[in-house]
Amino acid sequence: MKLKRVHIKNYRSCKDVPIEIGSMQALVGANNAGKSSIIRALDFLFNPSTTKVDKETFWNCDVELQIRVEALFDELSDAEKENEKLKPFLRPDDTFHIARSATWKIEEPEEEGAPPDDGKPVISQHFCKPMPKYDWLQDGKINVKNIDEWWKNKDNLKVGDANFLDYVGAAKPKVVVWKEKAKGFIENHLSANDFIDAWNDNPQGYAGVLKGTLPHFIFVPAVRDITDEAKVTKTNPFGKLLYAVLESVTAQQKAELETTLEGLQKRLNRIGGADRLESIVEAERKLNEVLKEYMACDLEIEFQAPSVETLLTTPHLFADDGFRNMVSNKGHGLQRAIIFSILRCYSELVTGAGDKKKKPMIFAVEEPELYMHPQAQRNIRRVFRGIADKGDQVIFSTHSSLLLDVAYFDEVIRVESIQEKIDEKSTVSSVVWQLPMEAMIKDLKARHGIDATDGSMRELYSHAYHPNRSEGFFAKSIILVEGATEQYALPIYAETAGHPLDSLNISVVDSGGKGTMDRLYRIFNELGIPCFMLFDYDKDNDDKNIVDKSKELLELLGEDTDPPDKISIGVNVACFPNKWETDLAAEIPDVEKLTADARKAMGLHGDSGKPLIARYIAKKLTSQEPPIVPDSIRSILEKAVVVKWGKCCLCELPQGGQE
Repeated sequence: MKLKRVHIKNYRSCKDVPIEIGSMQALVGANNAGKSSIIRALDFLFNPSTTKVDKETFWNCDVELQIRVEALFDELSDAEKENEKLKPFLRPDDTFHIARSATWKIEEPEEEGAPPDDGKPVISQHFCKPMPKYDWLQDGKINVKNIDEWWKNKDNLKVGDANFLDYVGAAKPKVVVWKEKAKGFIENHLSANDFIDAWNDNPQGYAGVLKGTLPHFIFVPAVRDITDEAKVTKTNPFGKLLYAVLESVTAQQKAELETTLEGLQKRLNRIGGADRLESIVEAERKLNEVLKEYMACDLEIEFQAPSVETLLTTPHLFADDGFRNMVSNKGHGLQRAIIFSILRCYSELVTGAGDKKKKPMIFAVEEPELYMHPQAQRNIRRVFRGIADKGDQVIFSTHSSLLLDVAYFDEVIRVESIQEKIDEKSTVSSVVWQLPMEAMIKDLKARHGIDATDGSMRELYSHAYHPNRSEGFFAKSIILVEGATEQYALPIYAETAGHPLDSLNISVVDSGGKGTMDRLYRIFNELGIPCFMLFDYDKDNDDKNIVDKSKELLELLGEDTDPPDKISIGVNVACFPNKWETDLAAEIPDVEKLTADARKAMGLHGDSGKPLIARYIAKKLTSQEPPIVPDSIRSILEKAVVVKWGKCCLCELPQGGQE
C-alpha cells in the first residue's frame, strides 16, 4: 500500500491543497509558506489525536470549518487486497480512499448563566467508494424503516428494464434478504453510469481497520530531544527495540540470565543462607538488637532482585566519536543522526524488512539537514533515496539545495504562501506547485516526437544538475544565465544598482551553457518560479546549432527569433547579439585597460578566465566614485527583478495524438 494522493482542507495554512505523492517528495518554499503544515496534516491523518488540534489548527482560526485530510492509496499487496477487514472499504480498482476530519464541538451550558463552553475537537474517519445512485441499493441505507417506505412505491424499484421485484418476489423482504438480493441486482444490471462516489462516515470498527492497515507513519520534527528518544518505555521507539530484543532471546539464554539474577538474590537476601553477604547480615543483626529494646520483632532486609524486564528500563546511550560520553551531551548533528538511526531500526521492527515485510512505512522529516555538514547532507539524500527504492516512502521539508536534484524535478513540491483579504480580513493560504514526470514526457513527445521514459528523462536532465542550480527551487524568482560570466558579474552590478538580489530572494542560476537553459527554464517555470533569461545570441558563430539554440530559446519565451542588432531587453529575456564581453565593451570606460589589468593581476593568458575578467571589471567599476553600472546591465536588472510568472510553457500532444 502506497500513498498516492492527499487533499488537505482547512488545516492551518492549507485552505485547499491537493498533492500527488511519489516514493520520495521534498517540500521547498519560503519560511511560513506551509511546509510544516503539510507534514503535520499527514501526521494527523495517520496518527489522529485531539491533542494535535486546537482553535489555531483551523484555517484562519475559523472553528466553524471542518478540517479534512483525504488520502488515496494504491499498489496494495495481495495480502492487503484479501484482508477481510479491509476489503469492504476498497474501491473496485483496489484503491483505498480515506479521510480524517476534525470539527470543533461546543456544548451548551447545563446551567443558566454558566460561562460558555470553549469547545473541544471531535475527530472522525471516512471512506469513499462508488455506490449505486439509488438509495434502495445502498447497503448502508437498507434498514426496516427504509424498506417500508420503498415498498410503498415498489413499482419504482427499477433500473432501466431491470425490475428489482423479479429478485425479491411479491412479499416484502426482510433486511438480510434485501441486502443479499441487492448485491445480485447490482452485479447483473448496473453499469458505470449507475454509480457515484459516496463518502461514508464513521462505520463501525473502521477506526481499528485504519490503525491496523495504514502505512506506519514516522514523523521527525525539526526540533526533537534526544533525551526523550533515548528513554526506554514500552511505547517509545527505543524501548520497543529493546523489548523486541528480549522477545528474541531463546528460552535457554533467558534461563541463564534468570539463574544469574537468582544468584544475585542469594547474595543479598536470607534465602542465600551462608552465601549471603556478611556486611548485610551484620547490618540486619544490629537493627534487630536495637529493635528488641522496643518490642519483640524480627526485622529482615530484603533486596528486590531485578528481573530481565526491569533491567531493560535502565540502559543509557553512550556515543564514542573520539570521546565517550552520553548522547545527550553530544552535538546536535550527532544527536539528530542517532534519532534517525533509532527510528529507522524501529520502523523495520514495526513494518518488517525484506521477505518479512508486514507494513509499508512513510518517513516524514522536517529539515533533515539541520546541524549537518554538507557531506552528511548529501549522504542523507542517499539514505532517503535508498529507503524509497526499497518500497517505502519519504517526505521531507528542506532549505538545502544539497538535498535536491534537478534530474528528480518530480520529487519537488514547491509550497507558496498567498496573502489576500476576504471580507476585509487578511488571510494566508498555501498553494503547491508540482511537475509530474508524465507532463515532461508528453512535452518532449509533442516537441520532438521522442518516446521518453522516466529513466531516459532523468538522464537528459542529469546533465543540468549542480547544487548551485538547485538553489533556484528556493528562490522567489530566478535570473537564468548562460554561464559563469553573467553569474559572477551580475550580482555585483545589482548591489550597486540598488537591487540586492539575496535580500530580494532572487537567484542568479548558471545554466552551464546555452544547451541546458531550456531544460532548467521548463522546470522552474512549471514549479511557478518566475524566470528572466539572459544569454548570448552568438549570431556570428559558424556553428549553426548554437544559433538554432538561440532561436529555440526565444521561441520558447514567445519572442522574435531574428538575430538582434543591439542588446535586446524584453519583459522576461535579454539577449546579447554576440557575447557579453564584446557587446558591453562600448559601455565600459577604459575596457581594454581594465581587461589587461585583470589578466595581469590573475596571471591569465589567451582567452582563458572570461568570467574572472568580468567579475574584476564589475568590481572596479562599482568601486569608483561615483560607481558605474553599464546602462544595458541596469536596464536588464530593472526588468529581471520584477519578472512575473506568465503561463505553462509545456507543449501538449495534439488532440487524438499518440500518448
